[in-house]
Amino acid sequence: MPPTPATNGQPVFLIDALNYVFRSYYGLPASITAPSGMKTNAVLGYLRTLLRIIRDQNPPFIAAAFEGAHSFRRRIYADYKANRAAPPDDLKTQFPYCRRITEAVGVAAFQMETYEADDVLGSLAVQMADRGHPVVIVSGDKDLAQLVDERIRIYDLARNVWLDPDGVRGRLGVKPSQVPDLLALLGDTVDNIPGITGVGGKTAVKLLSVCETIEDIAASDLENVTIRGRDGVLRRIRENLELARTSRELARIRCDVDLGATPEQLRYRKGRPREIIPLCRELGLDNVLDDIPLRFDQPGLFD
Repeated sequence: MPPTPATNGQPVFLIDALNYVFRSYYGLPASITAPSGMKTNAVLGYLRTLLRIIRDQNPPFIAAAFEGAHSFRRRIYADYKANRAAPPDDLKTQFPYCRRITEAVGVAAFQMETYEADDVLGSLAVQMADRGHPVVIVSGDKDLAQLVDERIRIYDLARNVWLDPDGVRGRLGVKPSQVPDLLALLGDTVDNIPGITGVGGKTAVKLLSVCETIEDIAASDLENVTIRGRDGVLRRIRENLELARTSRELARIRCDVDLGATPEQLRYRKGRPREIIPLCRELGLDNVLDDIPLRFDQPGLFD
């Protein structure tokens, strides 16, 4: 792990749980099943991810963020994520087990109705950073780059890449605070965020290198900026500025969700044997048990 920003607090690791649940489901064989016949490839891969972070980073504080059933963003834009197919049934059955196994191995889990996992991550990150903790968000999702500052970093586990503010600029071409404006211009086909038709990646980055926001772009004549079709690009942005603002609102991560979380709730406590052992056996994951740090301070554990 690279040096963390100067602080009196210990680091907090925040896991983008569904990012790794989906990766595991599509990356591991479908033949991985529980004794009941239920597929468990997503649970297994996700559990291995948690254990890798615990083993490699030895986090004093750690939590995982899960998705609420509904997003407030649908009230802003009815077609938000409307192009996404529902998860396969054999993946949906694994979601509750991923949540259960998170808490059973000693990792706090957070979820809020009407909010997405990104909002939970953003709120936890800011709240813990405000308490003096350096924060590491474990995810490969580029949208989370907007949360990065001198206190908050991203660890892309799959690529073994750590992103600080300079890393975000190097990867995306803009400052972390400009990521929502970048997405407002480009849109996002995955989340069905509209963006501005005809504005490509290089053009958007160049515009945001001389202007801080989409409003600044719309108000500028950009006389000293060399962009192919500059006048047409500016006209489209000005004509669609309200749509761009809506897109930015959809892309902006909320960091003010009241989760009632305290650092003590996020403290890593190792696995609870009375929960994790029968759960792993139910799921046919007995071979993972030896890799799970367990705590043996529970009264009557071996009664």
